[in-house]
Order: sequence, then structure tokens, then C-alpha cells
Amino acid sequence: MDGGSIPPRSTKLSTDESQLNQAIGTGNSGCGFFAPDTQWVSDSPKWATEWHRFDTFLPSSTNNIGTRECYSFRKKIFERHPYLENALKSNYLKLYHQKNLREANLFIHNIDKSLVIHDLNLSFATPKIRSFCENMSRKCGLTVAEFGENKTSYQICSGIAKKYTIQVDAFDTDKPFIPTLNKLSCADWWFRKINKIRLQHVEQVHRKLSLVHKDASCYASNFALENRKTQLINSFDYLSANQIVNEDGQTYTLLDVYKNSVSNPRIRKAELMTRIRGFEEVATQMGHAGEFYTLTSPSKYHAYSNGKANPKFNGSTPKEVNDYFNNNWKLIRSALQKKNIHPYGFRVVEPHHDGTPHWHLLLFMHPDDVQTTRSIFSKYALQEDGNERGAKEHRFDMTSIDPKKGSAAGYIAKYISKNIDGSDLDDDLYGNDAKPAASKIDAWSSLWGIRQFQQIGGPSVTVWRELRRLQETEQPDVVRAFTAADAGDWAAYVMAMGGAILPRRNRPIHPYYETKINETVDIETGEIIQNNLTYYGDVKAPSLKGLINKNVINLTRTRLWKRITQPMTTCGSKYESGNKELVKLHPIPI
Repeated sequence: MDGGSIPPRSTKLSTDESQLNQAIGTGNSGCGFFAPDTQWVSDSPKWATEWHRFDTFLPSSTNNIGTRECYSFRKKIFERHPYLENALKSNYLKLYHQKNLREANLFIHNIDKSLVIHDLNLSFATPKIRSFCENMSRKCGLTVAEFGENKTSYQICSGIAKKYTIQVDAFDTDKPFIPTLNKLSCADWWFRKINKIRLQHVEQVHRKLSLVHKDASCYASNFALENRKTQLINSFDYLSANQIVNEDGQTYTLLDVYKNSVSNPRIRKAELMTRIRGFEEVATQMGHAGEFYTLTSPSKYHAYSNGKANPKFNGSTPKEVNDYFNNNWKLIRSALQKKNIHPYGFRVVEPHHDGTPHWHLLLFMHPDDVQTTRSIFSKYALQEDGNERGAKEHRFDMTSIDPKKGSAAGYIAKYISKNIDGSDLDDDLYGNDAKPAASKIDAWSSLWGIRQFQQIGGPSVTVWRELRRLQETEQPDVVRAFTAADAGDWAAYVMAMGGAILPRRNRPIHPYYETKINETVDIETGEIIQNNLTYYGDVKAPSLKGLINKNVINLTRTRLWKRITQPMTTCGSKYESGNKELVKLHPIPI
């Protein structure tokens, strides 16, 4: 399943459907029949305050809203989603007063539908979600045991998954399907899939209930932040509990590896700034102009606007809005290539206060191409709903980088910092403390699977990183690139690799990947084991082993590492310092 998409689903809630029909019906006996300018009088024979107890629903001044069926209908919904109960009640009352009872009932009904997939309530706490996943995996496992590893089992198990909007690969006798059956029989696999759906659905409901905006919770809900904290703590416990050892006996924890890799936010930030400065130096050498663009989506994609819930909001998720930008970028890039314009630089994706993403692009290009590039960007930014109010002013913003006023790297530095750790900044755009704001942005990007930073044009960063691992080489092309990379000089590296706009396929050096099918024999059982398979039986992707230049391979990864796993139960005491490291290494405070 696509991580960012929240697909429609079919739900039947038995008695609730009939109650809904009564609650939003158009007859006098239905509580949906409501004229705002008249006093509604119930015809229910048991209309009394006991149906609207103060401690179960609404303030006494609005107790008598609707019929007995109406009360029962909404009460069940509130009880199904206790975490969101107060927000649901608040929005219900608001719609009741601003519109009518029918709209209020429809609203909470639609919220309820989005949180219930078949018989799965996504509002369940994590232990219940795990129990559900164990039941589903057990059901699939029993199916495979009964029918065997064949098409029948595949159809039954994949049908179970589709009930919960989990898509699996289509059955193909020419391709391995047993790994899919192994996944469907695994509770952990089910939990990863269901929990991702759960987090995204619940977060989207927070946005619909106006709980994600600058006056409530900026960028992401507190629910998303707490889940991200839990995820990070579990990850750091795992990293601390596992070690790797090579043939020479050198041993490191995975936490040590993490701290020295680009996964570490501080290292990632430093590398990004190095690359941005390098591109700027190249642009200066080539006489290229620097442009800074901001792209904003149409108003219908924003959940919150002008200090209130946006009535035009079409329910799109942040991932779907980012897909809109990606599709536009494909069109823009194609149009630029037809004009023989090849900009290079960086793209940064960050959220508005309501979680809706927007794009910043720092691009370098020939001065003669600036006006054409601006025209193309503007055209596609206004292609959808371009005539709506404020579109021409807000959809596409452009700024020329003036070297006399400051560097391009300095111009984009605040966006890099804001979206990684908030260091070197006091406040964000909305006056929030920068570091907690960075925590929310991290939770937002993780939950929706949005890639925050992407290089546009230029040579491969994978080659850059592998060159810094290289021990020795005699190839002139590799030596030049190695010297630049080893010195941390991105500009020199770009020139050694053929310049900023050379197509990647024409670069002198490429990453070298290797797929080896090694078979080992279990001495005790005599079983032949292929170590190129994943836990579920899929063939592993090729591994990065080094660099290749003119068909000559330069290996950068020559050691053999073996993982040593320790029981996770020891993490609480033995690896308590690991969680303290989390505070230092990650923007989210624990």
C-alpha cells in the first residue's frame, strides 16, 4: 500500500446504518429534519433529559438536541473513539449551531467511517491493534496450513488483506508468491501495515477536526508526535541492543554506526550545507544566476485557512498534496528540457501550519534562462484552479539571489535547519520555539513518508560518499574525484565529475552494485540455505560494493560484518544511556 494514500473502504456498521438513516432522515420523525429558524419539537414519546445526560454528551443548555435515535447514534460514535471524543463533540456543536442537525450528524458519521475499516476500529490502542494483527496472521497461517502454498491460499489471504485496504502483488506463477504468503502469516508484518494506516487515518481526522494548525498544534498533532517519540525510543533501544563484528574482531553497536552516518541529523545537515555551498561556488565559476522559488498548492488542499477550518478543503492528505507537486514537477522538468534548460540545486519540502506541504527550490541556471524558467513554473503552478482568488499572488513566489546581499547557501540555511533540528534559529515562521517545531516537522515527514530534501541535477551523492571510503586507486578520473571528496570540496567534485548539468549516465564514475547467490549448508540438518534471501524469502536487492569507472571496479566495502543480537529486555537498564543519546542526536526531546 502506498504510505501516503488513504483509500476508500466499504464499511457496514449493522444497527448504526439504520440509526443513521433515522438520524439524518428528511421526515418529521428523523432528527435530521431541522430548520434553523424554527424551534424543533420532538415527537419521540420518550423525549426526556435522561437521553441527554450531562456527563455523557452535551452541556445542559443544549441537552435536548434531536430524538432518542439521534442521541443513541452519536453516543455510539463518541464511545467508539474516546481519544477524539471531546473534539468530535466540539465540532458537532459547532456544525449544529452554524448549519443544522443533519450536517452535524453527517459530519461525525463520515469521521466514524474513516476510522473504521471493515471490523477494525483504528481508534483502538496499540495493544488491541497488535492483538488484531495476531488474529489476522493466525487466520492466514491456518489457511496456508490447510490448503498449502498455492494459488488458493494466496487468493484467500490476499482477500483478507484487501478488506483492510492492504494491497499485495497479483498472483503470478512465474514469480515467487510464497514470500507474500510468509508476510501475510506474520503478525509483525500485519502490525507494520495496519499501524501505518492507523496513524495516517487518525492524523487526517485530527486535521479535519481542526486540531492541526498554528493555534492548536502546528504541523502535526500531539498524537503524531507521541507516536514518533515511541518509535524513536524503540529504534534506539534496538540500535543499542545490537552489535556488528567483522573478521578482525572489531565490534560496534548499531548506535555507533548510526551516530557516524548521514542518518544522524547533525551529519545530514552538515552534508546538505556542504553540497549547497558547493553548487553556489560552481554557479559563481560558471556565471550562473541563483533563483529561489516557493510553490504553494491550490486552496482546496488546505485544511485550515484564514484562522478557521477551510470550507473548500477536499480532504486530501499531505502525501496526496506532495504527489500533486511531484506531478507538476515532472511537467515543469519536461518543459525545461524541451527548452534545453537544465537547472541544478536543491528542493526542500516543509509543511504549512496545518500540515499541508509546500515546496522551496534553490536553483542555479544560465542568466538567459531565468525568464523562461519563471514562465514555465508559473504556468504549471496556476494550471489547476488558477483563477481562484489570490492564486497569482501566492501559488508561485520567485526571488533572485543577489550575491551582494547574501549567499544562496545562507538564504536556504534557515529552511534546512528548520526542517532538521531547529539549531541556529530562535523561532519558526509562526513564532514557535524552533527546536520543538523541528520535532513536529520530523513527526510529520515520518508519518506521511515525505522526502524533505532532494538534490536537483549534479553528480551522484552516493559516489561522493563511496569516494570518501576509498583506500587507494590509480585511475586518473577516480583520483581527481577522490581528492575533492576527501577534502569535502563539493564544487571540485562536481567539476571532476563533468560539471553540474552533465546527464548522470555520462558521468565518469558510477556506483557498483553486486548480487551474489551464496549457498551454505547447515551441518546439523543438511539443509541448503541461500543467504541472498530476505526474512520472508524475497530476493535481496543488489548490495552497494564500490565504484566503477571504465569497467574497472574499485571496491570500497570489503569487510564482512556479522550482527550480534542481545535480548531487548535488557535495554531498559543496560542501554539507558542510549535513550540519552537520542536527545543529543535527534530533534525530538524525550
